[in-house]
Amino acid sequence: MSYCCFYCDKETESAHSITVYNKDGTEERLEVLCSPCYADWSLSLKGNEGEHSPSFCI
Repeated sequence: MSYCCFYCDKETESAHSITVYNKDGTEERLEVLCSPCYADWSLSLKGNEGEHSPSFCI
């Protein structure tokens, strides 16, 4: 099964799913990310910017 990355739109055979929450703690949406975008997303939580995707606003 292949997946389409939410941020870069590339197809990938393996993916990471993340849940995005609103500021009030309610679930907003589920996103599927490829490994490079997931790595960038992880770095964005630490305040670093990645190269594979735009700035992540969570």
